[in-house]
Amino acid sequence: MLRYAFILLIAITAVTASSCKKTKPCKAIITVVDSLGDPVAGAKVILRQDSVVNAQTGVRADLYQEQISAGTGEAFFEFEWEAVLNVEISKDALSAKDYIRLEQSEEIRKTVVLK
Repeated sequence: MLRYAFILLIAITAVTASSCKKTKPCKAIITVVDSLGDPVAGAKVILRQDSVVNAQTGVRADLYQEQISAGTGEAFFEFEWEAVLNVEISKDALSAKDYIRLEQSEEIRKTVVLK
């Protein structure tokens, strides 16, 4: 009887351990619009974090991703870790700057007006 109780305990532990929630990447969707609120396709959208320095190691965080906005004005990004990133957008002579805060396992949306 003790043997069956031990096997049952192991089975329950295995099921419980395998059902732990795994973290997913941080996702960002930047929508670029013009001053009228219409989507802007073909804009260069950059997400970067280049000003953070680890106090212990002196290593500088150089996170950088670049995408071109689609016909919907959207640019899609994915990062492994939470971060606060600068958003830089440009197309022709127009530009815009903003920031976005990424959260673990979340999809964060931000609309930026190109001026």
